[in-house]
Amino acid sequence: MSVRDILAIVTSASGGEPALAFGAELARQTNGRLSAALVAWQPNVAPVDGFTVAPIYAELVEDAQKLLAEEKTKLEERLAKDEGTAAVEPYFIEFGAAGAALGMRARHADLSVVARPSKSDRSSARALVEAALFDSGRPVIIVPPVWKGQTIGRNVLVAWKPTREAARAVGDADDFITNAERVSVVTVDASPNRGYGEAPGADITAHLAFRGAKAELFNLASGGRSETQTILDQATAVGADLIVMGGYGRSRISEFIFGGVTREILTSADRPVLMSH
Repeated sequence: MSVRDILAIVTSASGGEPALAFGAELARQTNGRLSAALVAWQPNVAPVDGFTVAPIYAELVEDAQKLLAEEKTKLEERLAKDEGTAAVEPYFIEFGAAGAALGMRARHADLSVVARPSKSDRSSARALVEAALFDSGRPVIIVPPVWKGQTIGRNVLVAWKPTREAARAVGDADDFITNAERVSVVTVDASPNRGYGEAPGADITAHLAFRGAKAELFNLASGGRSETQTILDQATAVGADLIVMGGYGRSRISEFIFGGVTREILTSADRPVLMSH
């Protein structure tokens, strides 16, 4: 496989374990290497009566940098257990600078791996996901906390919509799709002539089959379920170990206000998801 240079983006060794384990296993399977970007957020202290509390801020920065150094040591010890790992790169950055800093780093890898956001660190984890997704031009794989080192890419589900983002994801996942033992192309509540053509999903399935994928089409009705739940239910039914989909087909603010498949996937996916934008 050409996906061999893998970057895990984490904020701690323990919290990033799903991404680290997945990245290490993928590197092993592809004879590649795993690098890690360790992120610590610079303290954000609001001014008091128009003045910044400089001494307190300096102490907060010192404490945060000390914690970053400790986490770097832990992460290096964790990665030393796996073959094919490269350096740990620390990033001490402002929250709003995640896209520029991490996007730049992620451009120099085949793909990034990030742990799925949890309730305790949702804003922080989502910042990592969105930095890799929007600013790198590379795909990102989001790994749920329940992932325990199962297979990767033997049974792939493609959540298909006739969008630029979905097409980009299929292209970015080409190695996984063409080498998989089974590929399920899934549409949900798709109607002819709404971007899908006369037969929803048939064109992309034929394209993947031409490229050598063992592709099978499932045009599903949601039946009262959300689109996300329909996709996840089908992934369970076929035993998929990787979902491939476009990320944020509409704006982030729109998904935040009205909800959307990407937002729901980031909170509920029970298996790794490869996203591209």
